[in-house]
Amino acid sequence: MYLQLNSVNKLFTDTDKETLQNISLEVQKGEFICIVGPSGCGKSTLLNLVAGLDTPTSGQIVLDGQEITKPGADRIVMFQEAALYPWLNVIENVMFGLAAAGHSKNRQKEIAEKYLRMVQLWHYRDYPIHQISGGMKQRTALARALALEGKLLLMDEPFSALDKQTIHILRAELEAIWEQNKKTILYVTHSVEEAVYFADRIVVMADNPGRIHTIVPVPLKRPRNLEDADFIALRKQILSQVQRSARKLAEEEFDQEGSST
Repeated sequence: MYLQLNSVNKLFTDTDKETLQNISLEVQKGEFICIVGPSGCGKSTLLNLVAGLDTPTSGQIVLDGQEITKPGADRIVMFQEAALYPWLNVIENVMFGLAAAGHSKNRQKEIAEKYLRMVQLWHYRDYPIHQISGGMKQRTALARALALEGKLLLMDEPFSALDKQTIHILRAELEAIWEQNKKTILYVTHSVEEAVYFADRIVVMADNPGRIHTIVPVPLKRPRNLEDADFIALRKQILSQVQRSARKLAEEEFDQEGSST
C-alpha cells in the first residue's frame, strides 16, 4: 500500500481532549481520497500529521515504505490561502521551489511552463501577484504544488475562500489534471458535494474524539455531473452522516454544560 496510517492517535498537551483516535487508513498510489466531517473533528490535524508538520502521539504513518517523521519534498501541501510570494510574479512563484530542488534555470522554466499551461495561466506568467484574481492565485499555487512533483499532494480546503463560479471552474481543472497525471491526493473539504465530485473514496470523520466513522467508495463515472440522480443520492447519504455526527457533538456539549450548572 502506498500510504498507510496505522493506529494514529494525537493528543495535544494543552488539552485533555484527544484530537484523533485510532486512525487507520490505506491509500493506493494514484487514489484521490477526500476527508469530510464536522468542524473540529481533526481533518486538518490529520493532514498536518501526514505532511510531517506535526507528529502523532502514537501510531505510525508510512509513505512508499518510509515512515513520516518530519516534512519532506515527497509531500506537497496546498492550503486554503494561496500563500504566494508577493514580490515574485506568477512564473517566479512556480519556479521558487525548483531552485531548492537543484534544477537548472532552464529546467525550472521548462517545468514551470508545463504546469502553468496545465492550469491555463501561461499567458499570465509575468503578471505580479497583486494583479491577478483569487482564482488565478489558487491556480498559481496549484501549479507550484504540481511542479515540485512530490509523491503525495495534500490539499486543505484549497477552494473554499473563492466564489462559487470560480470553484466550479477550478474543480473541473483539478479533475482534468488528476486524470492526466494520477497524482495521489489527500483532500480535506467541508463540502460533501466537492468530495463526491472528486473522490475515489470518501473518509467520513466523526468528532469527540476525531475518528474515522466510515469510508465510502464513490462508484460514479467521471467526469461527474452534480445534477445526476446517483450523484445527488450519494451526496445526501454522506451529508446525513456528517450532520448526525455534528448533532451528536452539539448534544454532548449541551449535556456537559447542563451538568456543570
